[in-house]
Amino acid sequence: MKNTGLLFVFAFFSGLVSLGGQVLEQRVTLRYSNKPLGEVLAHISEGYDVRFSYSPDFIPVGRKVTLNVNNEPLSVALDGLSSQLPIAYAAIGGQVLLRPDKNRENQMGQLQTLTGSVRQKSPIYPNEPIVDSKTKAERERLMRRMYPIGEPKNPLVIKSGGESYREVDLSAFYLPLPETVEEERQTPARKNTGDTRLAQISLLPFLGTNALRSNEITNKFSVNLLWGTNGGVDGMEVGGFVNNVKNDVRGVQVAGFGSTVGGTVSGTQVSGLFSIIGDSLTGVQASGLINISGNAQAVQAAGLSNVTNGSFTGVQAAGLFNVSGEANGLQAAGLFNYSGGRAKSQFSGLFNIAEDVQVGQASALLNVGRKVSGFQIGLINIADTVSGVPIGLLNIVKHGYNRFEISANDALFANVSLKLGAYRFYNIIHLGARWDKEPGNPGAAAMSWGLGYGLGTALPLNPRLLLNIEAVAIHINEMERWTTDLNLLNQLRFTLDFHREGRRTSFFAGPVANVLVSKRYDPDTGTVGSTVVDPSYTLLDHTKGGANVKLWAGLQAGVRF
Repeated sequence: MKNTGLLFVFAFFSGLVSLGGQVLEQRVTLRYSNKPLGEVLAHISEGYDVRFSYSPDFIPVGRKVTLNVNNEPLSVALDGLSSQLPIAYAAIGGQVLLRPDKNRENQMGQLQTLTGSVRQKSPIYPNEPIVDSKTKAERERLMRRMYPIGEPKNPLVIKSGGESYREVDLSAFYLPLPETVEEERQTPARKNTGDTRLAQISLLPFLGTNALRSNEITNKFSVNLLWGTNGGVDGMEVGGFVNNVKNDVRGVQVAGFGSTVGGTVSGTQVSGLFSIIGDSLTGVQASGLINISGNAQAVQAAGLSNVTNGSFTGVQAAGLFNVSGEANGLQAAGLFNYSGGRAKSQFSGLFNIAEDVQVGQASALLNVGRKVSGFQIGLINIADTVSGVPIGLLNIVKHGYNRFEISANDALFANVSLKLGAYRFYNIIHLGARWDKEPGNPGAAAMSWGLGYGLGTALPLNPRLLLNIEAVAIHINEMERWTTDLNLLNQLRFTLDFHREGRRTSFFAGPVANVLVSKRYDPDTGTVGSTVVDPSYTLLDHTKGGANVKLWAGLQAGVRF
């Protein structure tokens, strides 16, 4: 049993030595000129995955060194460092231990001379007396960053410079992680793009010249016969069916079916069906069906749709729809455009939706915006505020010119109107009525009524006075439910609106130019034209081609709410 235990211990330590030997045998290429030792060790550790164990209290990390090795074992590089500084190294358990060189005590005396009244302190001696608060704080900081991975050995005592200090075998501790500066906390870590090669050719993912390292290597030129995977492209990539890039693409990427990129694209991406980018796009993206990207400063063109998950600047053109988190450019689509934030210009066949609109929206059916600085052209326009012009059959502006009015004029004795839109342009929905003696029954009154639609603008003259200019067309139904013949009253109104400052209720009055065009025929009298709206002060009453035209000037007055 004793022999078996000895064999186990021997095998264990042999494994540690073998593992350490592998660390020292890996080849490195290093070039440093007059750099601090601590910075050099950090660069080696990061670039070649080498773990160093040492104490900055005993290793002169601030001393500058010069090192130049090309594809040499790590041991050669460490020998170069040892020749310049009084340090020794040993590889144990996959890490490299650095400690002062006992055979060069005079150099250690030059690096750090200790006075007789002060003992060197180290944060790895928890039982050491505390001299002052500054030493205590530094010790606690380092103790939090270092944690044991095994039982420490007995400390050694080394005499140097006439005084003595204690040294601990640091192989029992992991090297503390480097502190993260504020700038590194705010900046995302860069992707490891691996090696860069001139070219590659592949048939399927990982079945090509880069083999199992396909998703690690960036290629200047890449050819994927069917479906290929690359770490990155810095030049041009052509794929018969699908291109798949893990990181970034700079240059041109062309695929028969589609391309997917996990990082950014700076250049041109063209695919037969789809193009998908996980991060940002700068350049041109075109596909037969759909384009998808993060933030984009580009031209996107797709047969069906373009989708940008972040901010978009440039031009989006699609057969069906465009969707963007924010569109600082032009969106044009066959069906609709959507922007979750601001939008500059949107044109579509069906509808547009955005938050703030800088230039304008135009669609066949509906436009929706919050703050519209430009125009809205559509059947229905909806906005919170409009500083430009909404042009449509119905304009709904929350903080616009929205009024309800009751009025009377010489053509229709009682009228109600609803006016919706902006001050510069609003819609009018009109309903009016009048009462006349029923023919053949003088004692009875019959009602005629009119339904109309119009447009108007309100021009502020001063804080209490508005000038309303309106054009309204009203179909007159004379003493019946609906008159099928043409019987259209056209009015051009000029009214002054008087109101108290800050109040919405107002009174208005002004002249009205009336033009009545009628093809209504009275078989009893054989006359053409309206028999109800027939003022005696007409300026023109003319019949030609089966149509009667009457022209006169009248007045309109009322109250608005």
